[in-house]
Amino acid sequence: MAGMLTLSRGGGWLRPPVDETWARCQREGVLRVGMDASFPPFELEEDGTYRGYDVDLAQEIARRLSLRVEFVNVSFDGLYDALASKRCDVLISALPYEAGRTRDVSYTGGYFNAGQVVITRQSDTSIGGYGDLGRRTVAVEMGSQAHQEARRLRDQEQIPLTIQVAQSSDEALDMVQSGQADAAIADAVTARSALRSRKGLAIRGDPFTDESFVIAVRRDSPALFAAVNGALIALRVEGWLEAAANRWL
Repeated sequence: MAGMLTLSRGGGWLRPPVDETWARCQREGVLRVGMDASFPPFELEEDGTYRGYDVDLAQEIARRLSLRVEFVNVSFDGLYDALASKRCDVLISALPYEAGRTRDVSYTGGYFNAGQVVITRQSDTSIGGYGDLGRRTVAVEMGSQAHQEARRLRDQEQIPLTIQVAQSSDEALDMVQSGQADAAIADAVTARSALRSRKGLAIRGDPFTDESFVIAVRRDSPALFAAVNGALIALRVEGWLEAAANRWL
């Protein structure tokens, strides 16, 4: 609880340090969100207008905290520097969890799993997920994470599948549609986006790898982190996150 006293090692009572970032957010009524607005459908900026899944997410979290959003558009490689230098308060930008950064930032749980999924022809109901790929031909983009996962399934999990290499994820999906492959593996963002414009394909099962996007907050902002994480948990429970994913992907 904010303001609660804690007992020090010497026996005296200590008051936890004030979260200056959270205090400023409440005082000014503004949550500054760092993002690289060049990754549709998660974030895109055009003529000063921001839109996308992450934009809606940031605005909804801010609304629930009685704040308004101020977006800070930063190149992806510069996001953590912007957070560290206090140009922004949180990062919401299709951000993967990085264990090596947890000394400096706190991460929420994931809000969208961009992990690898199995795609088949809609008419083929014999494949319900990656466990059904044995003795099947599976198309993947050369050198992609999907390619690595297909090799792992074949070599480590001993699923006897045949890997068909494509030059792109689009070509891999073409192979499925044309019957050259029984299935394709691709990340969930690519797969869900492709299925909006392609007919006759379906995603089978949930992602079988965890490549979740998370929100990052500086570790010196525990009250802000608790508020943001609490709002995110509520959005997950209410089904808001899945509805947003269906709206944008």
